[in-house]
Order: sequence, then C-alpha cells, then structure tokens
Amino acid sequence: MQFKNQVVVVTGAARGIGFAVASAFAREGARVALNDLEPEAVTEAVARIQAAGGEVMGIPGDVSDPQQVRANVDQVLSAWDHIDVLVNNAGIMRRAPAEQMDIQTWRRVLAINLDGAFYWSQQVASRSMIARRKGAIVNVASMSGVVAVPNAAPYVASKHGLIGLTKALSVDWGQYNVRVNAICPGMTVTDLSKADREKNPQMFIEREQRIPLGRAALPDDQANAVLFLASDLASSMHGSVMTIDGGNNALSSGHRAPRQEA
Repeated sequence: MQFKNQVVVVTGAARGIGFAVASAFAREGARVALNDLEPEAVTEAVARIQAAGGEVMGIPGDVSDPQQVRANVDQVLSAWDHIDVLVNNAGIMRRAPAEQMDIQTWRRVLAINLDGAFYWSQQVASRSMIARRKGAIVNVASMSGVVAVPNAAPYVASKHGLIGLTKALSVDWGQYNVRVNAICPGMTVTDLSKADREKNPQMFIEREQRIPLGRAALPDDQANAVLFLASDLASSMHGSVMTIDGGNNALSSGHRAPRQEA
C-alpha cells in the first residue's frame, strides 16, 4: 500500500475518472477526501468506497467558489491535519460553435476547469504542502489541452490553461518540494462518454479507429497514471504533462492508424 496513511483530495470525484482515481488511492491505503458538486452523488460515491474497505470522507462543494474551497480545505485539515496529494479533476464541457457560445457558458467552463484548479492548489499548497516541504499535485487536463476539438472553445482554452498552470506552479513550488504534474486523458469510457456515444455512435466508432492502440482508455488507465505521478516512483517528475490516449496525439496528422490485414 504505497499511499498508506497519506491524505489525498480528489475533486470531481463522484463519477468517471475522478471516482476511479479516488478508489485507486483508497485501495492503496490513502485517506481520501472526495469532492464533487452534488451532495447526493458524493454520498453515493463515499458509500461505494467505504463498502470496498476504503477510508473516505465526502466534502461537497463548488470548486469555482474560492470561499467554498477554503471551507472544504478546512474540513480536511480539521479531520486529518494535512494534505499529501491533491488531484484537480473537476471539469465540465459545453459544446457550441465559438460564434454562438454565450458568455455565461464561457465563464462557467473556465471557472470550473481552470479557476477551480488554481483555488484548490493555492489553498492546499499554502496551508499544508509548503510548510511541510512535501506534496504532489496532479492536474487532470485533456488531449484538448494540447490539440483543439470542434465546437468546444471554452473547454479547449481551459485545458490549455490548466497545462500552463501546471508548468507555472511547478516553477514556483519546486523549491518547496511540492511537485506539480498533469495528465492528458484521451478518449475514455465513462458514464458521460457512454451517453455521448449513444447519441452519435458512428462518430465514436470512427474516433476509436483512429487510436493507434485501437481502443478507448478506461478510467482505471487514467487513475494508474495519476497514482504514478503522485508516488515516490515519480520523485523527479515535475512540470510534466503525460498523455494517456493510446497514441492518439502521436497520430495527430489526420491520417488513420495502420491496420494490418488479418
């Protein structure tokens, strides 16, 4: 149990990649604080991890509200004294052509995907990690942080910004032994992507065919990468951006992945 007795906070953790990350840390012995916007979803996720034997607490809250973030950090520090690992996973996507994107939607996506990661990182670093000269922050960006996807300008901008934030914080906080890294998930099978797949199955078939490995990732694939970056095995990885996408970014030319005939 490589994270035994360590305190880990995961935002956006009630489902999908966030839940897989929280569950993986709990299996590795961590005490996990699970944050998400909807209290009911947090309660359900906490119960599932507890049923599997994990030590977990729920801290519902909106990552885009700095006062709420401060209150959530208060909850964790009151219960467990310090924070060893922060995983900024909370994020939303809203689709529309850029010329039709309303300002309120633009601001909401940026507020959750980028501002929230900064609020959480600042609070956790300044109130726990810097003083202890120890900590790991992993930001869950996206392939949309290194390439663009259609009709998702605020999402693409926020994820590019999150990679920039990762690099900036790594420069500022390396002196305190607070490591900051990011992963960029590619196409991943989650409840959200399943719903999108049902709406447009042909698009997902075509996208999956373009992945060199020939398949979408699973949430556990992303969780394993997060655990690695947070662990001592990655003690010299700092300001790094890992793509977990089956080789999709490597094949960004628009060509199809080669498939040998059987």
